[in-house]
Amino acid sequence: MEDISAVKIPAFVSSDPALWFGMLESTFVMAIPKLITDERTKYNYCVAYLSPDAAIAVRDVIISPGSTNPYSKLKEEVIARCGESKSQEIRRLLAGEQLGDRKPSELFRVMQ
Repeated sequence: MEDISAVKIPAFVSSDPALWFGMLESTFVMAIPKLITDERTKYNYCVAYLSPDAAIAVRDVIISPGSTNPYSKLKEEVIARCGESKSQEIRRLLAGEQLGDRKPSELFRVMQ
């Protein structure tokens, strides 16, 4: 029987799925009594904590996860389908920020 690990999964960040996966993977590393490395276990946690909108976007992957690397596949698809495209991200950054009193390096850090 596989050990049960205690983890506290962060809420899904729909505005930045890549950030959420970074937070999720840190949670897997900090799991007690041992870290979570099994792809299927990671997949199950991920599916359980996706927002309904994100789950709908990757419905096909959830229904047919495949037998090899289901978590990696789900992660790739959630980021691709739910995240902003590069052009959308650039437009959002340029529209929402102004230099104002800041140094260019400060503006750059905010835009990153």
